[in-house]
Amino acid sequence: MVGLFEGDGFFYITKKGKYVTYELGIELSIKDVQLIYKIKALLGIGVVRFRTINESEMVALIIRDINQLKSFILPIFDKYPMFSDKQYDYLRFRNALVSGIIYFKDLPEYTKSNLPLNSIESILNKSYFSAWLVGFIEAEGCFSIYKLKKNDNYLIASFYIAQKNGDIIIKAISTYLSFTTGIYLDKSYCSTLKVTGIRSIENTINFLDKAPVKLMGNKRLQYLLWIKQLRTIPRYSENIKIPSIYR
Repeated sequence: MVGLFEGDGFFYITKKGKYVTYELGIELSIKDVQLIYKIKALLGIGVVRFRTINESEMVALIIRDINQLKSFILPIFDKYPMFSDKQYDYLRFRNALVSGIIYFKDLPEYTKSNLPLNSIESILNKSYFSAWLVGFIEAEGCFSIYKLKKNDNYLIASFYIAQKNGDIIIKAISTYLSFTTGIYLDKSYCSTLKVTGIRSIENTINFLDKAPVKLMGNKRLQYLLWIKQLRTIPRYSENIKIPSIYR
């Protein structure tokens, strides 16, 4: 769950008159409404909200109750810290919550640090990294198959994952899955990793097949359709042992 929050979650402290309100949430496409309800059932807390952003329907799980945040949420993120700079947001959120700050005037000024919290090695040494990675793929991964050229029948499979200000995370994922493809960093500081090679696709499949947790939301359906189509592409089906069942 922490990996999913790392991708699409948020920790807000907002001004409401002279007071502050605390809000933790995760917002996904409406396609993942069942996943949102699964998370709500798992936690046993929170409110589900729907809204439309630029004609895209979204669904979110929101938790604002201070006692619930302290009792249910903080223990999870204390035990399984995030790896990206979003951890700075959590630490600020946690410190204010635990300190009992209720007035906006008492809230310290906040500027997120640019210093990385982790190294590639420290991330890979975490016992929960594989479970975290499944959640992160749920949020930020993409499985696709496309034609190399418009009028060509030669199909290419790809696995894609990206994160803004996530250079260390993406490098750790690349190392963990033994990818050799370079990582692209764009002008907005979004690090992108896209693999299409047989060995890289095989490593992705093997990881998801053996991971301690499974994809649960719309990404699970995307993955199942992806491996189904892989079985019809000789380049992959003849060189990769594709599992018949994903569970």
